[in-house]
Amino acid sequence: MHAKPASVFPLLFLGLACCCATKASANGTQPVTVNEQAGQLVLENGLISLTVSTVTGDITAIESLDQHHRLLLTDRKEGMYLDANGGPDEAPANTTAKPPKAGYDQPLYKCACRLVKSGPDDADVELKAGPGDWFPFQTEVHYVLQRGQSGFYAYVLYSHTAGMPGGGIGQTRFAIKGVPGTAVFTSHVVDDKRQGPVDTSPAVQGVQDATYRLADGTIYTKYNNSAFTCDYVAHGMAGHGTGLWMVWPSTEFLNGGPLRQDLTVHQDNVLLAMFQGGHFGAGTIAVKEGEVWSKLYGPVFIYVNHGSSVESMWTDAKARAATERAQWPYAWLKSDEYPLERGTVKGQIALADGGSTKDAWVVLAPPDGKDWPLSAKGYIFYGKADSGGRFVIPNVRPGNYTLFVSGANQFEDFRRENVTVGPQSATDLGVLQWTPITHGRTLWQIGVADRSSREFKGGDDVRHYGNFLRYPTDFTDDVTFTIGKSHEKTDWNFAQWTWYSQKPYWTILFDLPRPQAGKATLTIGLASAEMTGLAIKVNGKQVSELKPPKSGPAGYRSGGQDSLYQVEYVPFDGSLLHPGVNQITLGLRHAMPFSAPMEQRGKFFGEVMYDAIRLEIQ
Repeated sequence: MHAKPASVFPLLFLGLACCCATKASANGTQPVTVNEQAGQLVLENGLISLTVSTVTGDITAIESLDQHHRLLLTDRKEGMYLDANGGPDEAPANTTAKPPKAGYDQPLYKCACRLVKSGPDDADVELKAGPGDWFPFQTEVHYVLQRGQSGFYAYVLYSHTAGMPGGGIGQTRFAIKGVPGTAVFTSHVVDDKRQGPVDTSPAVQGVQDATYRLADGTIYTKYNNSAFTCDYVAHGMAGHGTGLWMVWPSTEFLNGGPLRQDLTVHQDNVLLAMFQGGHFGAGTIAVKEGEVWSKLYGPVFIYVNHGSSVESMWTDAKARAATERAQWPYAWLKSDEYPLERGTVKGQIALADGGSTKDAWVVLAPPDGKDWPLSAKGYIFYGKADSGGRFVIPNVRPGNYTLFVSGANQFEDFRRENVTVGPQSATDLGVLQWTPITHGRTLWQIGVADRSSREFKGGDDVRHYGNFLRYPTDFTDDVTFTIGKSHEKTDWNFAQWTWYSQKPYWTILFDLPRPQAGKATLTIGLASAEMTGLAIKVNGKQVSELKPPKSGPAGYRSGGQDSLYQVEYVPFDGSLLHPGVNQITLGLRHAMPFSAPMEQRGKFFGEVMYDAIRLEIQ
């Protein structure tokens, strides 16, 4: 049970009764009011209403207001809440507290509530709690409602001080549970392409985690609605003339950089702001005992709009997102963890061999020694290089960073340490010379080294459960790729599964005009890997068996890559190559034919997604 804290502010009622709020003008001229009731605050501005529990810190109701009625948009039991998946390094001793249910904690448990502002132009509710036995961080959440805004801002500040035990955060998020069914919302919207009706067919069988066979025979999984951070604009649900959206003014506070993937909106009308997430192998937060650390997540803008169609409301939500991004950083947010004076980093990246760096990711990440997609404790900023290799990254928090450049058909990233950014300053790095890592003369390459399997067959259409089921139809005799004749988009599948059609390996064929000598190197970039071994044979002779660690769950969670990227170098004697047709095979251990019974398939699921493969010889 939650203990009810004593009220820390007087009854606030600024002259507008609830009945008047329901008749507020849609032009947004109404002042912001705060009404304290038993254990809750009601914030209104004539456009929307928020009911905040001063006991749990949850928003128990989000309502849309107009001249005629008030429309409840959320589930009355769980309207909007913050939760976290993490905990202490060790189970707390001498405590009767129970660990969080199913691994999720409520960081605002036994919160203290304070009204920072009460109108008429804005209201700011602060809720503080912790550290707790099962979540060794202090939590501070703010809900901010402003005059004339058909929406509100939400953010959370986590702090860890010298007196706190060690611990970690694997996942934390704001979750909104909309009114279930289709009474209010009829469609979920992830992006321009993924928009569809709410699934109302009941689940009859669990297939895997958060994945169900519905009564109509279709498979539903929330992972189909995953999105890359670099694509975040807004996502939400809409129908019957009303939309509810999670709008992203910035992504600087999210872990993992542009290629991190996470959940957006899913079954039962759940809308998420995934601040810290480990899906698809992204990094987690770990702090030591006594370590001083803090991070502010957000603000995000929860937007309510109206329109004649889902498409019109989606168009409006994207426009609102552009407006919010133009205002970042918000001048109204005053916090030591949210500097308003920012810097800009610019420069030009040039490959020493003259290759193009167009669309390479340029990433500023904390100098913690980690690969940038695994970074989580600090803030990450990024942009893309243009056709000339030039880049500009604005609104960077002052501090010290490591700059990475990733892509440009390079297996290894460019890296520059000690990039210092000051307030209201422009850091010009000039021309950065990127020397490619080579192992001799390139004989051939399959794919483009960019951490992704997108260029291969099916790689641009991965948000489906059971992608492996397409393989025996698309490749009835498995993959045989002939250099100079085959094409990545049609002849190389985006994933090699442990299930095969006819042969338990993939084949690469290539012609050589003359005998080879010296050291040959096969470079393999792995966009995703979950396997017990990958045997590599050159003209029938095994030269290596790769056993990389699991990178993440992309293989079974509707993904085409994981956050953890791995490069394997396989050297072998070049004399194994001969004039005429040569063959390299890639075979997964524990492979089995698709004709195996379904129950046998469940014994081990393995896959590898190749980013690119290159053969060189010295």
